[in-house]
Amino acid sequence: MRLIIAEKPSVAAAIADALGGGKKGPGFYDLPSVNTKVTWCYGHLLEQELPEYYVEGGKVLSSHLPVIPDTFKLSPRPKASDQVKVIKGLLKEADEVVNAGDADREGQLLVDELFPFLGWNGKTTRLWLSSLDAESVKLALAKIKPNSDYSRLYDSALARQRADWLISLNASIALSRNLQAMGEQSAWSVGRVQTPTLALIVDRDIAIRNFTKQDHYLLDVSLSGDVGNVTAGWQIPEDLLNENGLLLDRTIAQSVGLQATGANLELTEFTAKSGTRSAPLPYSLGTLQTAASNVYGLSASQTLAAAQALYEAKLTTYPRTDCSYLPGEMFSKAAEILGSLGLINAGVDPKRKHAAWNTEKVEAHHGIVPTGLSPEDVALDPAALKVFELIKKSFTRLFMAPEAFETRQAVFALVSDSSKVFAANSRHVIEAGWTKLEQENSDEGEDPLASKGGALPLMTKGQIFTCTKAEVLSKETAPLKHYTDGTLIAAMKSVHKLISDAKLKARLKETSGLGTEATRASMLETLILKEYVDRRGKNLIASPKGLQLIEWLRKSSETAIFAQAATTALQEDALADIAVGRLTLDSFMEGVKQTATTLCGALLNSSFIDPSTVSFSACPACGGSKCVKRTSKAGNAYHACIECQARFANDTGKPGQRFEDKPQGATSQPSKATKPAPKGPSCDSCKTPTATLKTKADKPYFRCATCKSAWWPNSKNQKSLGTKWPQREGV
Repeated sequence: MRLIIAEKPSVAAAIADALGGGKKGPGFYDLPSVNTKVTWCYGHLLEQELPEYYVEGGKVLSSHLPVIPDTFKLSPRPKASDQVKVIKGLLKEADEVVNAGDADREGQLLVDELFPFLGWNGKTTRLWLSSLDAESVKLALAKIKPNSDYSRLYDSALARQRADWLISLNASIALSRNLQAMGEQSAWSVGRVQTPTLALIVDRDIAIRNFTKQDHYLLDVSLSGDVGNVTAGWQIPEDLLNENGLLLDRTIAQSVGLQATGANLELTEFTAKSGTRSAPLPYSLGTLQTAASNVYGLSASQTLAAAQALYEAKLTTYPRTDCSYLPGEMFSKAAEILGSLGLINAGVDPKRKHAAWNTEKVEAHHGIVPTGLSPEDVALDPAALKVFELIKKSFTRLFMAPEAFETRQAVFALVSDSSKVFAANSRHVIEAGWTKLEQENSDEGEDPLASKGGALPLMTKGQIFTCTKAEVLSKETAPLKHYTDGTLIAAMKSVHKLISDAKLKARLKETSGLGTEATRASMLETLILKEYVDRRGKNLIASPKGLQLIEWLRKSSETAIFAQAATTALQEDALADIAVGRLTLDSFMEGVKQTATTLCGALLNSSFIDPSTVSFSACPACGGSKCVKRTSKAGNAYHACIECQARFANDTGKPGQRFEDKPQGATSQPSKATKPAPKGPSCDSCKTPTATLKTKADKPYFRCATCKSAWWPNSKNQKSLGTKWPQREGV
């Protein structure tokens, strides 16, 4: 039996339909006619254990950091256990397993990671799907490859997963422990992509806040000659401009204007050039998110959700792509797609072949295009319908004529002073071509080079014109605009533009941006969820908490790199190198472990945060000096030791009676009145019954109230004592 494992139920259904349908069982489709069963994941069915799993006592202390497991442990996600059991049972029947995860590195990982967890080591192949219509699925099944061909992609995904775990979780815990010592109780976290993205927003907000408006001046002259009237602008010499290229002295412009008024100017140069502008390439996810933000005001996550819904409805191709080119073999279907969507008209030629059709430039995925199915019979929300219209237009304009235009440039000089030079430019559209389709989408259709007036008249070098009017134009500089979802996605994709180092800028220009097409939208929502960023209308604004975090991180060179976009972008490059075999997983992970160690050391440094506003008490349990006053969710004051984690009642501002350990089923908040913990096995020292308790990671253990000893349950018999915990000093 062949077992196909898809990333999600909708993909499994599409594969089953393409194979002729079948009977749906509990967690799978059965297709006996082709000796195949199709099952599914719900994204990642497995998750990595948290750092608490790897330390005794179930609580990560400062002394444990960084937590670097020898072997990473996976376990089923909440509510995923039943489906894991289904797949485990199906694997026992299988002769061949097909990884049908989404066609990207994460899709490779989330299916592949099931195999060692469930003990599968038999024949495994890979189904690479870019579209879910029946014809595309059948074509992909005919081109199925050994799963081992994608082992480097798996390594790349595994490297990303473990780098996020080692750097983000360890650094977040280190930051939290230091902040807790300062009395800060709210949740703080840092992330390999999350924090540099926040830094982009913080830097933009600071630039806007520190912006000072600056007046500057231009000079336009109206010229009259035999061929008609022309308006030209003074070409201000560089030595009169400030460092930002602005003329700040109005009197200089006025003086030149007076000199030009009534004077003759000679045409010293005239050029007229014809050109064409082809339609833009199809959308990648990033450019689609930018367009949807600009045109419809959709957030990045809304656009991704809409594109995913269209893909699962078989209306468009795979959305999480960073490539805008299309494979040449798809061109033969273009006329059919255009016809089925009713897009063929006088301006659309199905035989026109745009430069987008270039198989050599297609990477893991191609640009997002329609499949030819109509959305009329599919229930779509308004956002999905809007995104579908964008994708449909993007595809249609590939088959429309290029825009044809002519640019003209004229250069004039005062006859009496040839150092005073003026220039005029025009761009005249001869044939609109594909831009006819873009009237409602100026973001795509408008050319920034287009002139506001008509075309310049044809002129001959040496012609004389008279200046009939000179006008000084008063301008003022404008601040940068706050990031929106669309502009931030674009900035993350083109992070090289924000880098000052020339060599690094050149390298990043040719390689990765910040994050990936698949993760950028979720990263923005994470920043908002964690209260580092506020969404105000379309604008993304750093919160005081976000500003504070970046300020802290930039206090030292060791932590400042965590807030630099270039650091993460270079890591993305390294992940890409793993995927193509230029770098090994092991060598990458060695660097990640060193980074985690350095970051934790810096974040735990006592000088990282100014403790001057926090008062500490001595801990009655361990004798340390870092017992800090806190407030419970119920509003009650209590004290907690940063070193040993013991908690105490508040006694006139000082630590009082120690709270008992949390019984099973009790809330995590400190309370003087708690239910007695269930009795456990007898203590092996003083023979009194132990209490059955749970760590904050919800793992059971036993503690003796008399001698304070603690044990994990026996691995074979959970009701007897197992490994004994090391005794804490002072307890």
